[in-house]
Amino acid sequence: MLKKFLSLAFLLIFGSFAFAATVDIFHTSDTHGFYFPRKTNGKNIGGFAVLDAYLKQQQAPYLLLDSGDFSSGTYEAKQSGGNLSIQFMNRLGYNAATIGNHENDFGKANLIKNVDSAAFDILAANLKDSSDNPALSKVKPFKTYIINGKKIGVIGIGKEFSTKADNIKISGERKALKKALHQLKQQGPDAIILLVHASIEDDKHTDEKNNRDLIKGLEGINVVLGGHAHKVFQNVYKNGTLFVESGTALTHVSHITLEFDDETGKFVKAYSEFVELDADKYSPDPYMQEFAEANRAKYMDKPIGKALETIPNTAPKNADYIDSPLGNLFADLVKKHTGAEIGLQNTGGVREALLKGDITTRAAYQIFPFPNKPYIVRVKGDFLKKLILKSLKQNRSLFQYSGVEVEYGYKHKKPQIISVKVNGEPLDLERTYTIGTNDYTAKGGSEGYMFKKIEDKEPYSQKTITELFIDYVKANPKGIKGVKNGRIKKVDLK
Repeated sequence: MLKKFLSLAFLLIFGSFAFAATVDIFHTSDTHGFYFPRKTNGKNIGGFAVLDAYLKQQQAPYLLLDSGDFSSGTYEAKQSGGNLSIQFMNRLGYNAATIGNHENDFGKANLIKNVDSAAFDILAANLKDSSDNPALSKVKPFKTYIINGKKIGVIGIGKEFSTKADNIKISGERKALKKALHQLKQQGPDAIILLVHASIEDDKHTDEKNNRDLIKGLEGINVVLGGHAHKVFQNVYKNGTLFVESGTALTHVSHITLEFDDETGKFVKAYSEFVELDADKYSPDPYMQEFAEANRAKYMDKPIGKALETIPNTAPKNADYIDSPLGNLFADLVKKHTGAEIGLQNTGGVREALLKGDITTRAAYQIFPFPNKPYIVRVKGDFLKKLILKSLKQNRSLFQYSGVEVEYGYKHKKPQIISVKVNGEPLDLERTYTIGTNDYTAKGGSEGYMFKKIEDKEPYSQKTITELFIDYVKANPKGIKGVKNGRIKKVDLK
């Protein structure tokens, strides 16, 4: 009994000092409008109501931060011009977010509206607005927050928009970061967090610098919270800096703990944990759940067709091919629709597998969530060969093809093309080929950066790629299957 009394007395007297030695940060990124839980491996996972329930269990004050791409990616997000994301984040009590490349997907007017209606801070040190819009003047390079008696500085670095915005430019990440870091240090923060829409390892966006390069030689950044590549990184350290990335679609949240010395108050270390947002474990708060359900487009959940099998959007591990049944299907759709010789689909655009059973309109939008439309591009054979070579990564390809068969291998850890056939004929390096693809890739977005150099291209139709897929599902009432693998085949080079 005396032992329990002494323990209680110790907590009452010294508890506040021990408590002040840590600061909790929760991080999301690339939520892409995934507001509601989804069935994943037999469980209901994710969504803002579940995140809200998880955060309500926290005993200590915390920072809630997001690394961008919250505006665009689902039907409800599109219908609201991204503003529904802001409403959810306001209700969750986010402290700050930076700007992702998809924040302008619905045009400048919606971007301005969303920034203006955000109750949290929008941080982007590298945003320049030549129009001096009052709403965009709210965007700041950094902000300090007092959490548990500690002054935590947060710098935001945004990503150049996928869809250009007049008078608004996001660029010069390194220069803007150096300036913001210098100014922030003058305020004497106890720890510095970099909130950035970029990754430490991004084999998809091969023309971009990674976060390690971004902070190289810059002292004082304790934690880098990234995104953009839709990858998960926990407890990755470089020169004492913790790098964290939280995946996509709000299935998880990262919990970062900052530790400080009890006596000196100085920062000691940071570490992270990746928490699954299980709706059965964290029962949604009725207030947030009611708001979520009121904003769900329920007709999106009505069946429009059937999948006779689960159709993966990735190739099996250790297979001798790296094309996927769902990626091939999308490449076939755009090839047939445009009448091009070649169909090309960026692998990352096909976001998830199609599960066996009823297909809903929501599932179609979750698989291909962006409003991309068909484009025709004309390229020489030598360009196509270079494109294919640069798209080959270890055990994956940045593109899926229709009308193209590739054989390749690795020599000294570098990919080597053995053969390329177009509609059964050997690739002619001098000939011009027509490619049907989506406008995002055709205009040089993301992994399609090589297409920036191509001028011979034009839009084909106003149908979106998602609508092509929905039409295909409805046109096959008996059900659909995936398209056989084997278009990008890997062989051993002796």
